[in-house]
Amino acid sequence: MPYNLRMTHHIRTLPPAVRAMQNMGFSAAQCLEGTGISEQALLAPDALGTFRLEQEFRFHRNLLQLSGDPLLGLTLGKAYNLQSYGLFGYAFMSAPTLRQALMVVRDYGPLSLTLFNLDFSVTGSSVVLRFSPQVDIPEDLQRYYVDRDLAAAIYGGEAAMPAPLAPSEVTLMHNHTRERKAYESFFNCPVIFNAAYSQLQTHALALDTPMPMRDVESSGVLQQQCQLLLARMSDSSGFVERVRQIIVERPGYFPDIDYIAEKLHMTSRTLRRKLTAENSSYQKILAEVRYQLAREYLSTSNLPLEEISSLLGYSAPGNFTNAFKRWHGNSPRQFRQENP
Repeated sequence: MPYNLRMTHHIRTLPPAVRAMQNMGFSAAQCLEGTGISEQALLAPDALGTFRLEQEFRFHRNLLQLSGDPLLGLTLGKAYNLQSYGLFGYAFMSAPTLRQALMVVRDYGPLSLTLFNLDFSVTGSSVVLRFSPQVDIPEDLQRYYVDRDLAAAIYGGEAAMPAPLAPSEVTLMHNHTRERKAYESFFNCPVIFNAAYSQLQTHALALDTPMPMRDVESSGVLQQQCQLLLARMSDSSGFVERVRQIIVERPGYFPDIDYIAEKLHMTSRTLRRKLTAENSSYQKILAEVRYQLAREYLSTSNLPLEEISSLLGYSAPGNFTNAFKRWHGNSPRQFRQENP
């Protein structure tokens, strides 16, 4: 599949790699050279926004050139923890069991910062997590991306897993067999090269073991927000889409327009003008997000109306009920009865 150099990707993919490179003695400026991405935008505590895939490729080429290490992907993959992935990571951590956590990976893979399609399957006593081509990654970067994402899959979730993920076999989408010993030492299992996809295979024994940080209610809420964010993902850099993404970034928190404008590095007046140019407004976007989340909560959960009201940022259930009537025509209770 040919890649589109104007395709956008979330800036959250970059800070863990930059911090790891800084620990090796390289500066953020060296990592970002020629990308058009500023250190301020990248290293903010809650970095937001998107950038073009062309910029990402330049960034990772910089890292490979700086380090001179062809196995850098394995090293940097260990720098990504579940918190690096925002909503996706928290949805994984709060899942009741490893099986359900892997279903989060399957259902919301595009939120995981990877350039591969993700899937998992169970065959007999084995679990397979597969990374299939999504975009045509340049040849000089394919090994790096493959190595990074498989290493992140193994090490990134260690703190939230019932037990360390110990692969019984690893398949790689590249043909660097000369380093077979290095790869087998890193993954501690047999490694197959030159495949049409990459995958981790492990034993299925732990699939139904409870996750250490499980929270059934939070998991449902977070997955609904992942669903909303995924539905709203777009290659467009329009401000309506960017505002939507910021609104749903923090579960249960609905920021005001001043907060949004600050995150987009502009004044509230400028943001209002840009949204008006797209025939929208902050209040309209906020109402749309709340309405969609309300429908999800009412139709797919048993949460009390009081809790849904709080999750949507209303100070009283009556305010939520009145708003829902304006959006839908019926009350939340009627909607729930009609959509069991």
